[in-house]
Amino acid sequence: MYDTIKIKYRVTNLPIEVLEQKEKPFIWKGLKWCPTYNDKTKKVNGYKTSVSNLDLRLKGNTIFCNNSLQKWYMGNNYEPFIYSQVVDALLKLDSILPFNIYEANIHYVAVGVVIEEEAKPILDTWLSLNGKPPIPMLGANKQYGKKFYLSDYNVKGYDKTFEVKTHNRIKLSKPLFRFELEIYTRNLNKRKNSIGIYTVKDLIDKEKYKMLADELLNKYEKIEKKQSIPLSKLNNKEKETLALFQNQEILKQYKIDHFETFGNRRTVYNRIKKLSNNKHLNYINEQLKKNLKYTLF
Repeated sequence: MYDTIKIKYRVTNLPIEVLEQKEKPFIWKGLKWCPTYNDKTKKVNGYKTSVSNLDLRLKGNTIFCNNSLQKWYMGNNYEPFIYSQVVDALLKLDSILPFNIYEANIHYVAVGVVIEEEAKPILDTWLSLNGKPPIPMLGANKQYGKKFYLSDYNVKGYDKTFEVKTHNRIKLSKPLFRFELEIYTRNLNKRKNSIGIYTVKDLIDKEKYKMLADELLNKYEKIEKKQSIPLSKLNNKEKETLALFQNQEILKQYKIDHFETFGNRRTVYNRIKKLSNNKHLNYINEQLKKNLKYTLF
């Protein structure tokens, strides 16, 4: 389930090369560190190294580490990445990195799930999330996904088969759809139902892991989608409401011009959505639940 993580760790005993801001590479904790420079002053402002695809930067006395944990461990993020593998991945990473990874502060995490489905029919139903329309994700002059940029988090869904073929030159034999949530941990912690993700150790807390899986699914369910509702079952007001909520541009303006009645319209829309007979939407939702449940093992 975990993909990209961004962590930082404050070092107490820096090597002499760092204290003296040496301009030559040096070996520290079994890793080769190379100097980085300020673009304006051209002076050393830190050091960098890497562990496979993981990028490590040393600024002052703080090490920053980021990139995909799953790709580091498995080499890809289109196969299932289950809880027990996460535990093993962090155990191995702790033996390689020059600090106790479990004590490192985590300030950003991306979680995702993959299902074996064509992406386009899923994405074609997406209308908005919290009133914002999705932004197309483009690659090789083709739209292969959609992404919502919000103030507290980002959500995206895309054709994983196409993305892997385009970026990694790997041809997969089946259609895969990937859904992801990108979120800064402060937005998970400073709220009423806090999950409490502060250090890497929290990532292997089984209960918190489950809560993050629920958070991912909850974001998918909150996406406003095109509904297949039999019009014969609706009265005129309900038909008008359905048309209004299925056109995001008009809906946005309506909310501004008629904010006093928008709440009532929303109530009507939520009621008539229950009449939807879109079996495909329900099926996709169940597939996401099933695969997320599988990652708990």
